[in-house]
Amino acid sequence: MIQSELFGHIGEKEIIKYTMTNGNGMKVSCISYGAKLTEIFVKDKQGKLSNVLLGFDNLDSYLKDRSMFLGAAIGRVGGRIAKGKFQIKDDLYKVPTNEGENTLHGGENGFDTLIWNSEAVESKEDISIIFYRTIKSEEDGFPANLQVKIIYTLNDNDEVLITFKGISDDYTLFNPTIHSYFNLNNDFSKLLSGHTLQINADSYTELADDLVPTGKLNDVSETPLDFREKKDLSQAIKDVKKHFEISGIDHPFKVDNSGSIAILINNETGRRLDIESNRNGLVVYTLNVVDQVWKVQNKKVVPEFGVALEAQTLPDSIHHENFGDIVLQPNKQEEYYIKYKFTIV
Repeated sequence: MIQSELFGHIGEKEIIKYTMTNGNGMKVSCISYGAKLTEIFVKDKQGKLSNVLLGFDNLDSYLKDRSMFLGAAIGRVGGRIAKGKFQIKDDLYKVPTNEGENTLHGGENGFDTLIWNSEAVESKEDISIIFYRTIKSEEDGFPANLQVKIIYTLNDNDEVLITFKGISDDYTLFNPTIHSYFNLNNDFSKLLSGHTLQINADSYTELADDLVPTGKLNDVSETPLDFREKKDLSQAIKDVKKHFEISGIDHPFKVDNSGSIAILINNETGRRLDIESNRNGLVVYTLNVVDQVWKVQNKKVVPEFGVALEAQTLPDSIHHENFGDIVLQPNKQEEYYIKYKFTIV
């Protein structure tokens, strides 16, 4: 079942909220502003249904949030582009910067700031919301005009499939993701307590002080970033803070995507989230900095309110051959996916 409702207006344009409900009662909501994922309601081991995704209940907060990117569709390029500069073949490009000298999450006019066309589709197997639009080069400052589809699909196996499709009229970059923050507790004020995290990754990207990858891949062995076996997430955050002298986890991992790239479990609620993707990277961010007063579910957002698990090609890969290819060739469609599978342990 799919329900739609008016979420608000931007100027005279209506922003629509869609809610998909499967046969198990699981609910997934998204809005046409920023193609943002706003809610995921799943049952715990007692059968209690509650939201496990950080999101706002009003449009105004989404319009103001340009730091946490709650549930936002990110593009054209997830993560940072060093100096906002890159080269494709013999052509040099400079795109707008929005984090000091660097371009973060597609810049000031990235996917998350746009109003998307939308369509609801129901079949016997699943239900989907399709967001689509053409992004002109002059809108976001990237080369080429880009046609994009972002499709959220829910089935009765309690799986959320997110599909990105991109095709352009010239060479450009395409490395989209969804900036989803998860908290599998029934009460977000418990922060990330009771969670374990496992990541199928042998290495992570070394970062400069401005969080741009240096191009070096570091072995996770004998570091607090070794999540090859599941570990307590709250303790891991403490260990990372101490070891690296930083505010928390904000690291891209190079993953083996032959199975689940990450598994998040909450021992109290019994909820388990498996993430699958056809990408080579997973950015893990434990919401280390909260820059102003925000409220989610009538609770003040504080650091470690949730954990962002962003599947994408490794950040700044346009500058590092070993990170993956994000160049979109003219008139050749590229398709990526992320799958969230919810079960009870």
